[in-house]
Amino acid sequence: MIPCEAIINSLEEAIVLFNRSLHITYLNRTAEELFGKGSRDLMGKTCSSLLRGEKIIPPLIKKTIAEGRSFRGKSVSAEIGAETVAEIGTPLNMDFNLSPLYLDNKVAGAVLSISRNISIAEREDYDFDSMVFLIGSIAHEIKNPLGGIKGAAQLLRHKAQDESIHEYTDLIIRETDRLNAILHDYLTICRKPSFSQVNIHEVIEKALSIMQVLLKERKITIRRSYDPSLPLVDGDEAKLLQVFLNIIKNAIEAMKKGGLFEITTSPSGESFREAGKIKRWALMTFRDNGTGISEEDLGRIFLPFYTRKKSGTGIGLALSKKIIKDHRGLIKVASQRQKGTSFFIYLPFGEQKH
Repeated sequence: MIPCEAIINSLEEAIVLFNRSLHITYLNRTAEELFGKGSRDLMGKTCSSLLRGEKIIPPLIKKTIAEGRSFRGKSVSAEIGAETVAEIGTPLNMDFNLSPLYLDNKVAGAVLSISRNISIAEREDYDFDSMVFLIGSIAHEIKNPLGGIKGAAQLLRHKAQDESIHEYTDLIIRETDRLNAILHDYLTICRKPSFSQVNIHEVIEKALSIMQVLLKERKITIRRSYDPSLPLVDGDEAKLLQVFLNIIKNAIEAMKKGGLFEITTSPSGESFREAGKIKRWALMTFRDNGTGISEEDLGRIFLPFYTRKKSGTGIGLALSKKIIKDHRGLIKVASQRQKGTSFFIYLPFGEQKH
């Protein structure tokens, strides 16, 4: 006979049991994965501490227990995450069911089941992944003929006696070089990460070095606060460098008259479950005091091709999100108009070798 707990743990819905004091007494594995913590860390917590900002479910739990009634509904206001790290909160679009738990014909608590709905932003992520694959296929097809075009133009220039032709052959060569550079960027986007043990501080410093001239031109002051005890992370150095360059470039563009750019690293107060193990994140915070991002744009900046910049492509932050996602990490943003923007990047610590 199959144990009841094995059945409950196999469900796709998150199951959480509350006692009459409104504290958690049981969670299934799906709930552990949803909240990013193990049962030991979550036992005794309240619903409000796990779903920050949620205003519908906590009072309904009380009502379920007091009246012995069932309720169902939707919620999009909650955020998943520990109270110690508010920035990591993940907006949760969900369907929920609440039912009274009866023991000896008395209501002993309430059972909450949660089913996640895929948000528009998450659907955009899936679409972006498909688009990246398509871009890679097209880039490969275009790259080889471009080499032939450039070679033919170089040969024609060498053999042409009429110098007026050189103007046109030089144009062809320059434009094929430009297209090759674009294709190289697209092929880099499509390449899967190649993981190794990475010192995140070295990658950040490399990005700052590359952007040094622009930082000086804008008279931007850099303030570093690195945790020297931060372990290595599993990462692709080239791809992480691309993420940091995108964030630094955005900060520079937001501080047209100069300002302060702060970079902080530390172990995250949050944890997550992977392959049955509880793991920790490294947290990198990039904070500028530039023009900030409007509330309307804040929820869209990671969408592919969404940009307010006249010369922007809308690829940078969408690509950054994909890279961090490929690293099993998270990227979050907080901003206020005329006060500045903060990006929070969470990357899993690497496997420690003894």
